[in-house]
Amino acid sequence: MMTSTSMPSYTLGNGATMPGIGLGTWQCSDQEARVAVREALRVGYRHVDTAWMYMCEKGVGQGIRDWVEEGGDRKELCVVTKLPPNANRAEDVERLLDKQLDNLGLDYLDLYLIHGPMGLKNTGDDLELFAGGDDYETDLVALWAGMEKMVEKGKAKTIGVSNFNEKQIERILQSCKIKPANNQIEVHAYFSNTGLVDYCKSKGITVCAYAPLGSPSRGKQMQDTAHLTQNAMEDPVIIELSKRYNKTPGQILLRNLLQRGICIIPKSGNPVRIKENFSILDFELKEEDLVAIEGLDKKQRLFPLLGSKQHPEYAF
Repeated sequence: MMTSTSMPSYTLGNGATMPGIGLGTWQCSDQEARVAVREALRVGYRHVDTAWMYMCEKGVGQGIRDWVEEGGDRKELCVVTKLPPNANRAEDVERLLDKQLDNLGLDYLDLYLIHGPMGLKNTGDDLELFAGGDDYETDLVALWAGMEKMVEKGKAKTIGVSNFNEKQIERILQSCKIKPANNQIEVHAYFSNTGLVDYCKSKGITVCAYAPLGSPSRGKQMQDTAHLTQNAMEDPVIIELSKRYNKTPGQILLRNLLQRGICIIPKSGNPVRIKENFSILDFELKEEDLVAIEGLDKKQRLFPLLGSKQHPEYAF
């Protein structure tokens, strides 16, 4: 368990490292992403997460370029993006990655993730994410081999997965040349996901939590769970800890995950909130407070991806 008040950093392999705090960019427009990334890098973030599906990679790239033009060094950054599900075939990987590097204006990625195990059919237009329906012939082992080639070609320093379960990771581990460096999964106070987190750690796979604050703005895009309006930031336990530590509820929730040894990528376009989410290295939660937060777990998954429930690789 991480208890240091310095920025935790995780070795991914092949010279790549992942700072424990990153900026998420889901639900950002290109312009919003540009401003948020630039502001975050000025504050001190060195880890930026995006995806083809977010439709804001160009904005993320512009924000990075703005910061580099101000004197920043791209080599300090951990830039992460994801292969979309409509490209979950080995022959699609390089085509998508080339487009994504072009969007970002980069020569390489620090970490390239498979966004999810449930493949979608490609219509011939990579921007049409869902029009083709489910691809029931998704072959994760063959797909992983396609990802490994991107490391061999120098287009990605390291590779990983997102939304994969233990059995899916095990299949990859049994055949891979390059082990997944990271699994990006849903983790927050109401969904501690402890079993999968512990499994990944036991295999030397780092964990990055998406929706670390419970994604209160997800409703417009995640209708499956829009009715789940309970918010951990309003939980009495978190409010009490917030007062005791003189920190915001969000800072308490983020610090808890950091102390669990989990990377976090809170999304915000608000400069005040961007700085707040980063300013969690000057205090530590006591053991009994970590236990109290652990007790809040409702096993409440907010991103069940029910539209793919019939897929043979449905992970949940």
